[in-house]
Amino acid sequence: MRSVLAALLLAAVAAGWTQSGIAELEVTAYGRQSIDLATGRTVLEDGGELIERRSGVRLVAAWIAYAEGIEVVARDVAISGDVGLVEAPLAVIDLVASRLTASGGVAWRREGLQVTGETLWFDADAGVVGLLGGVEAVEPVASAAEVWIELDGGRVLLVGPYAYTDGPLALRGGDGAGLQLEASATEHGVTYDASTAVDAEWSAAVAAARSAWEATSEE
Repeated sequence: MRSVLAALLLAAVAAGWTQSGIAELEVTAYGRQSIDLATGRTVLEDGGELIERRSGVRLVAAWIAYAEGIEVVARDVAISGDVGLVEAPLAVIDLVASRLTASGGVAWRREGLQVTGETLWFDADAGVVGLLGGVEAVEPVASAAEVWIELDGGRVLLVGPYAYTDGPLALRGGDGAGLQLEASATEHGVTYDASTAVDAEWSAAVAAARSAWEATSEE
């Protein structure tokens, strides 16, 4: 289900599902479903849709297991919402921590950004999205080991080895090098200013997000 990677990974999904304390999900099963009364876990064996009523975030997947207010696991998943579009073979949403992990080859996009990578990490509280492993982007034209995106501020960090192209401008960096892209909206769309000088607070935010991702990956 790799069409337009529509996963809202993103801020509205985890934030909306957890801010209410108890998630209010509108669930549509496409076929068979089973419920474990002991754990409260529901499995939509033939897939279905989940909509969080307050935020309007919509998740569509070929297979879904969820425990309301705790976790959603979905396969061949697309999530859509205000922040962007994402699609992936596997997604796990931690409704308690307001975090989403997508893996198995992921694509994510919103206006001015179109990126693919092996893994996607989203922390709703921090407002940071990361794509890690074999990252390729067509908006802007770039490749990197990792890309981190600030949803509200518009800053992007390419972590090397990276390559970035903007018309005649071509920049490259080695392992661990950073290139900051600053987004701005124009009448022609979103453009980026590139700098090898990374803002200290942005660098710290990325470091914190990456540490959180590593800690989750080890669990």
